Amino acid sequence: MSSEDRSGEDRHGAAERPRRKRRWRGRRATTIETPQDIQSFGNYAADKLWPSLCAQLTTALTGYVVLVLGDAWLGKVGAGESAVAWSALPAMPMGAALVVAWSKRGGIRATIAALVFIASLEAGLVLHALLRGAGPSLLLPAFALIPLTFSPVLLLRWDFAGAAALSAAGPLALILAGEPPGAERYGLLLSMLIAVSTSIVTNLFALRSQQKSFRLERQLRSFADIDELTQLPRRRRVFELGRRILHRVDHHGQPLSVLYIDADHFKSVNDRFGHDAGDRALRAIARQIQESLRPSDVCGRFGGEEFVALLPATDQHDAARVAERLRKRVEELRQHEVTLTISVGVAQHVHGEQIDRVIRRADAALLAAKDRGRNRVVIAALPPEPEAANAGAQGVPAAAREASSGARADMSAAPT
Repeated sequence: MSSEDRSGEDRHGAAERPRRKRRWRGRRATTIETPQDIQSFGNYAADKLWPSLCAQLTTALTGYVVLVLGDAWLGKVGAGESAVAWSALPAMPMGAALVVAWSKRGGIRATIAALVFIASLEAGLVLHALLRGAGPSLLLPAFALIPLTFSPVLLLRWDFAGAAALSAAGPLALILAGEPPGAERYGLLLSMLIAVSTSIVTNLFALRSQQKSFRLERQLRSFADIDELTQLPRRRRVFELGRRILHRVDHHGQPLSVLYIDADHFKSVNDRFGHDAGDRALRAIARQIQESLRPSDVCGRFGGEEFVALLPATDQHDAARVAERLRKRVEELRQHEVTLTISVGVAQHVHGEQIDRVIRRADAALLAAKDRGRNRVVIAALPPEPEAANAGAQGVPAAAREASSGARADMSAAPT
């Protein structure tokens, strides 16, 4: 991203600042990717219920195999062996669907595999009734158990609706084939209506239970990931998001820069005006940081008065300009007749470098900014790529040497 593009985004953000300020809380939630949509709940439910789904599919396949083997044994007595062979055919797609469901560990493919399994099971039961001459009443328990069994584990509307429709397809096929006599036909319809209705009630209760668990886990996750004072992601969450962002920018060949931000002489604010005033100052700084960044950027509180911002698709020079504009905005704040200032260290990721290494270099550049008098922006030197590739074995001292080597740019007077 060029400097002109970044400046254009900043001007655009300044024009929309009142609206963005009102949406600050909602945008924070989006930044940390709090799952709130139907797809996220579907993935959550599929992941939680995947073992139960696979266990039910395995049990159903075992029961069907026992049914076919029973047909084979009865075939020796007087039934045709061709009927046994035709009845065994649905077991093959059922087995394939079971393998897919086990291998995918939840998700859309596992759900589709479950629907294919149900369709094959229904087809097998219909073949059994037609070829073996078994009355529908003999297979009624199996037809009724299918929707009841899968209703607690197929929770999304479309997959449960598909399973319910497939469950009713088998008895309807027998009715259309004229297999049950008049009175038995109505009994079959009534039994399937009761089974499907009961499965709908079971599905609704299971759905509400899983949604409640989903909301509770999301709330607990929010408590663990969000700093209560500033409403920004905590340190652990920043590292987690940083690894995702780093993977994405590496894949697209884009730069990534890190801002390490620290409030200058913050202890004096607490000492002179109390911790409540210090908390208000931290919230004000956090708000300025958040309003200075794009929706694609990530900012979190690292502890105390330290903040870290991750700027994807931004090189170190554009990041330094963003940091300088942020520094000036914070300097314009007035808290209890005290001018707040910040120092910022900037570091750009190089190929092969881990996110914690980039943050350490930005931290070392921040220390250099404080050594130079605070209230300024300092850019860390870019390490050579071979060194970055082996950065995991070098640790903090190497980062400190880079930041103190003098190969940095002091951006405290950078143009806006």
